[in-house]
Amino acid sequence: MRSLYERIALLYYGLATGFLMLLALALLGAALWEIVQATFAGEVGGILDSAGLVIIGFAMIETSKFIAEEEILRRKELRSAVEARRSLTKFITIIVIAASLEALVMIFETSRTDVTKSIYPAALFVAAMFALIALGLFQWLSSRIAAPPEAADAHGEDAIDHHGAEREEE
Repeated sequence: MRSLYERIALLYYGLATGFLMLLALALLGAALWEIVQATFAGEVGGILDSAGLVIIGFAMIETSKFIAEEEILRRKELRSAVEARRSLTKFITIIVIAASLEALVMIFETSRTDVTKSIYPAALFVAAMFALIALGLFQWLSSRIAAPPEAADAHGEDAIDHHGAEREEE
C-alpha cells in the first residue's frame, strides 16, 4: 500500500511541477504581449503590469523547482534538522523574493498613478521584510540544534560554521 501511495504522490508532484512551469511560461508570454501593447500605446503602466506577471511567473518556476528537487529528485525523507532547515530556507526565500519584487513593482505603479493607494504595496513590503527577519530568527534558533554524527567533521564540529551558515556538502 505504501508503494502505491508513493507512486501516486510522485505522479502528483510531477504533474503539479509541470503544470506550474506551463503556467509560468504562459505568464511570461502574457508579459511579453503586454510589453508589446504598452510600447505601442506609450503606456508605462502596461510595462509595470508585465513586470508583475514576470515576478509571479518567477515565483511559480522557483516553487516548481523546489517541489521537483525536494519531492521528485531527492525522493527521501528529511533525515536531520539541517536538511529541514535548508529546505524551509529555500522555500521561504522564494516567497520573500517574490513578495519584495511584487511590492517594488506595485510601489512604482502606485507612485505614477495614485499615491494614496501606496499603503498596500508598502504593507506587502513590510510583510516580506518581516518574513525575512522571521527566517533569520528561525535560522539562528535552529542553528543551536546539533548536526547528526555523519555531518560532523574530524574535529567534532557540526555542519554549521560560526556565523550559522551551512557548509557546502561534497
